[in-house]
Amino acid sequence: MRLPGSLRARIALFCVAAIALALAGMGLAAYAVVAHELDSSLDLGLRREATRISRTMATDADVATASGPCRYLIAPSCVQVVAADGRIESEHDPNQPLPVDSATTAVAAGTRSAFFTDIDLDGYPLRMYTAPLRSGTAVQIAQRADPVDTSLRRVAYALLAAAATGTLLAIAAGLIVALRAVAPVTTLTAAAERIADTRNPRHHITIPGPNELQSLATSFNAMLDELDQALTAERDSRAAQHRLIADASHELRTPLTALRTNIDLLRRASRLSTEQLDATASALRTQSDELSGLVTDLIDLARADDPSAAPESLEDLRLDLLVVDCLRTAERHWPTMTFESELDPTTIYGAPARLTRAITNLLDNAAKFSPPQGVIHVTLHHNDLTVRDHGPGIPPADLPHIFDRFYRSTTARTKPGHGLGLAIVKQVADLHGAIPAAEPAPNGGTIFHLTFPTAAPQSQ
Repeated sequence: MRLPGSLRARIALFCVAAIALALAGMGLAAYAVVAHELDSSLDLGLRREATRISRTMATDADVATASGPCRYLIAPSCVQVVAADGRIESEHDPNQPLPVDSATTAVAAGTRSAFFTDIDLDGYPLRMYTAPLRSGTAVQIAQRADPVDTSLRRVAYALLAAAATGTLLAIAAGLIVALRAVAPVTTLTAAAERIADTRNPRHHITIPGPNELQSLATSFNAMLDELDQALTAERDSRAAQHRLIADASHELRTPLTALRTNIDLLRRASRLSTEQLDATASALRTQSDELSGLVTDLIDLARADDPSAAPESLEDLRLDLLVVDCLRTAERHWPTMTFESELDPTTIYGAPARLTRAITNLLDNAAKFSPPQGVIHVTLHHNDLTVRDHGPGIPPADLPHIFDRFYRSTTARTKPGHGLGLAIVKQVADLHGAIPAAEPAPNGGTIFHLTFPTAAPQSQ
């Protein structure tokens, strides 16, 4: 048999089938118990009658006299005494004697124990009990058995009616159970369809009911939250990339215009003096370096924003030794600056190349804004790296934005650069779970902080 395709119909069918089988089993068991009790009651009555006759036979010889035709329901039990040779010693109806066979004579002779048998007399069913009476005789006691059959038929009809009623109730209960059981699934289906239509995974589902269904709703909501976070991250990434492209286009316009102007000058090199040619070539060199640095920074920022890019390889490293290497590079790049350091041995979990870039940007930023022959202080205590300069400082209104991409404070707009150095510092800090910050320094200048967590993340 092919099951219905609907889950609701299947649950209802299984409920009805289970209840129907239970009712059938209970009905059969009840019928068997009632039949056994009725048969036992009839047999017990025949045994009691045989015992009574046996006990009163000595004082009342007429006790074994036939009580009347057995075909009448209202008549008492039929009694017949049989000798061992098969003769009927008691009064009896010659037209309707109880059947005598070899088993009966064997009981009279004492070679067989008492027994029950079902007989038919003049078309009526009887239950007969044959038991020993006195030496050489047996007594036969018979009683109509069709009342038992009638009672069993009534019981069977009653059980069938109860089973039919129970089946109808089972159908109604199965439909109700199916509706209630499938209701959470219907809710989930409606939620999924709503999300598919609106493309908004922020619709959560609340399902009252058993813990299993509540757990299913919780898991579904968790999946929706993860999906929403993934979609939000993708939208933010695309928006960041669009902003990066727009800002980069704006920043590239100035050096490209300057390059085009200087190239046009070189095309008229025959009209320029040697000093003018040298100045133009130097300007081209500076502008190409600036353009190269801008492109490099853009590539680093874009690569970090790409969710499909390979994750950074992190390892245990000595941050203080890495800072020492960065200081040596900065001293070569800024020979007029003095770099003073106080570094505690510090081990973190990070990407050496990215950290080198971030620390170098901090040192270059401090040197760029420091006065000639200035001093830059670098410290590393308790996972907090600080770089302090003695420059003009950052206006309080600009402090919240200095780590934004392409943002340049009012004091920095006269300096070379394109506003990506500190943005890269923040990007590297986010990668390592560090916190970048800047604050005014006492007596002028700025202090930049890069605070790493005590327990650095083990995977990214």
